[in-house]
Amino acid sequence: MTGLVVAVWASFGVCLLLLAAVIIVMLRLARLDRRAARRRTEVSAVLRSLLVGDVAAAPAPRRLSTLHAVAAVASRVSGEDREAIQTWLREHGAITRALAGMRSRRPLTRARSLRLYVRSIDRPSAVIMQRMLEDHDRRVRGVCALEWGSTGRSEAIAPMLAAVCRSENRLPPLVASIAIMRCRLLDIASLHAAWSTGDPDGLRVALATGSAAGLPGVQAHALAALDDDDVLVRIAAADALRRVGTRPSLQALGDRARIEQNPVARRHLISAIGALGGDR
Repeated sequence: MTGLVVAVWASFGVCLLLLAAVIIVMLRLARLDRRAARRRTEVSAVLRSLLVGDVAAAPAPRRLSTLHAVAAVASRVSGEDREAIQTWLREHGAITRALAGMRSRRPLTRARSLRLYVRSIDRPSAVIMQRMLEDHDRRVRGVCALEWGSTGRSEAIAPMLAAVCRSENRLPPLVASIAIMRCRLLDIASLHAAWSTGDPDGLRVALATGSAAGLPGVQAHALAALDDDDVLVRIAAADALRRVGTRPSLQALGDRARIEQNPVARRHLISAIGALGGDR
């Protein structure tokens, strides 16, 4: 009988502990919901004032998260709306807070601060952006490339491609390709780092982005890359010639297709030949 009583009280105690845990979790969630609601209200008040043209009526931010939230909207608007948001951000110390955050020991803080900096200014400093492209954390380097690319500045292309080709703290090729495609790629000279170093990752990025931008000067480099030791470079070269190649490229494509051992690369070569009007 005593054992049964002990078991009942033990079960009752466990139930009380579980109930207390549920109540604590619910209270914490409710507090987070109230905090999020206050934050949304503050951000909404700022944006309403800025986007209707009443900049003077926009309230000052009470927390750093408000600056980040408003800066996120700046990347989605343009013209006078973007200018109004950036002016408000600068007037309330966004750039100063961002520069301080970029010196943090925490990669997440550096990345978020970098994003705040780029979105608070019309033309970010090339010196600062190149320094952040060399950050030892790949996530920070990736954010730097994507944010710099989102500005559309042609000056960002060469540093980003150089970051792909260097031996340490490299920029992932996919990230670099996305970032460069966001920029105004106007001439082949911006891709010099890839041609000069012959780095496989750099060549792939340069061939893909240059041909996607329709630069005729890519053709000569693509023809040279058809015989590269790296199969991914050969595939990128075939794809580039499919986009910007001319009929004189058919001879080189055919010669390579006849000796190509990799079946995937061969398919890309045959596709390029067909796109240029040759016999597959």
